[in-house]
Amino acid sequence: MLIIEVIAPTSNEDEIIRLAKRNEVSDVWISGQRDNQTAVKILLGNEKSQKVLDQLQGMMEGRNNFRVLVHPLELALPNESLKKSALTRESLSSQLNADSQLDLQFVMLVFLSTIVAAIGLIENNVAVIIGAMVIAPLLGPNLALSLATTLGHLKEVRRALGTLLSGIVIALMIAYGIGLLYPDLTMTDELMSRTHVGMSSMALALASGAAAALSITTGVSSVLVGVMVAVALLPPTVTLGIMLATQHWDAAYGALALLLVNIASVNFTTQLTMRLKGIQPREDKFRNISRVVFAIGIIFWLSLLVILVDRMPVLN
Repeated sequence: MLIIEVIAPTSNEDEIIRLAKRNEVSDVWISGQRDNQTAVKILLGNEKSQKVLDQLQGMMEGRNNFRVLVHPLELALPNESLKKSALTRESLSSQLNADSQLDLQFVMLVFLSTIVAAIGLIENNVAVIIGAMVIAPLLGPNLALSLATTLGHLKEVRRALGTLLSGIVIALMIAYGIGLLYPDLTMTDELMSRTHVGMSSMALALASGAAAALSITTGVSSVLVGVMVAVALLPPTVTLGIMLATQHWDAAYGALALLLVNIASVNFTTQLTMRLKGIQPREDKFRNISRVVFAIGIIFWLSLLVILVDRMPVLN
């Protein structure tokens, strides 16, 4: 459950209370008044939060003396159901924008996870590779990209895509540098498994995208899902860099194809799942734009998948 606190002019107090009662919330009360401003608190379940927030935003449009605060509720007595449900559009945007910032922390995590993954691949050590996936920060940009595409926010699409591509390029450059240190590299099983597109790897990427969207939209911890997404994206990137450095051209081509297939798979199912969860813009005037951007995104990722799979000579 949530508590939505609305700070508004006293003249809007009755309107806010009527709005709350119209949506049959669990409770609504006035928590304070000062300087012609009133604070109204609304107790409600997560499933009603998006509708109520949309209505409140409609009420406060064009005004600068409104503020809406959302507080998660940890405990309510007598017993209330606190089962997690869908997060609001605003909560998703705020969380994913923070997780997809191209800042020093993101760069350092990419740097460290790439080094660890490269060592694991070269030493054929699965445990080390999994350790790299835990710290790889690739979940945020993918989810932010899919959310922005679903909502039709072109500025956020460019920002999330830039962060994702920057992370991949940084990992590729670091892996290339590590590969130069191993001119006589022995091709381990872990390296070879990332040099061709297989049905199992594609299924993992598709499932990772759907699981990522479900985890973030329902408020469930996405740590393990982040590992799944990192497994789909970071090892092929590191393998590609190492193969380019050691001039194994056929293996590099296979790693590139796997990387592109996995990126397309993750984003295709993430974007599709978010739409199926009912995520869309609040304003009617933006919904047509979002439908166009969403359709372009789905067609692009699906077309890329079809082209890549069709051109791969080996598909296990």
